[in-house]
Amino acid sequence: MKIAEAIGAAFGTFSRIPVPKSAWTDFGSTHALAAFPLVGLAEGFLMTAWGYVANLLGVPATIVAAVLAALPVAVTGGIHLDGLCDTSDALASWAPRERKLEIMHDPRAGAFGVIGVVVYLILQFSLFTALPLTAGTFLALLCSLVFSRALSGLAVECWPAARADGMAAGLSPAKKRAAIVVPLCAFAAASAAGMVACVQAVGALMAVAGLLALAWYRHVALSRFGGVTGDLAGWFLQWAELAMLAMLVAGGMLL
Repeated sequence: MKIAEAIGAAFGTFSRIPVPKSAWTDFGSTHALAAFPLVGLAEGFLMTAWGYVANLLGVPATIVAAVLAALPVAVTGGIHLDGLCDTSDALASWAPRERKLEIMHDPRAGAFGVIGVVVYLILQFSLFTALPLTAGTFLALLCSLVFSRALSGLAVECWPAARADGMAAGLSPAKKRAAIVVPLCAFAAASAAGMVACVQAVGALMAVAGLLALAWYRHVALSRFGGVTGDLAGWFLQWAELAMLAMLVAGGMLL
């Protein structure tokens, strides 16, 4: 029952997939991060199903790519793209730390945030047009969505929060809890192994790309914001997934 509450709270917080009201308990809300990677699993399953159907019907590559870019937004409601937008605005300001946090907290989108999201979607769409429609490729893509969320959850759980009243602090009121860290580590290890199993050396490169994105995320979060926020977590997740997608496409072309 407790596990079901955490899973329900994770989907209720990080996706638009309906969940029963019974999931909204104190335990579920404070342990949602432990089940966060399962949202990536659901998203990846839908993308894999679409890839299978598109390959079966011979759908043009541009339409395949457009749907692949739209599905994550439909599943998550764009929550992570919103973090990308807000963080892009804050980073472009070159303002002091407190002012950056204020910009990030502002619900309005600035020019640099819009530019950041547009550039991101163009790059993502371009990579999806070059993605081979094979089972191994889509299973590796699915694993990458689990991997990115496991890393994002670990960062929220283990790194300091930039704001005491922010989403990151609310999701992880007590740091480094085994009940959250252990499942996230298991998800990270299993999804990294899954990428390697699906596309061998390319999968290893995907995992390395995700870890390099995590290292850059840590540098930016701690040096420019003093810790993590929900928006920064979304910003990282989007760029980590794009980096792994780039490795998947490039690896398929070169290896």
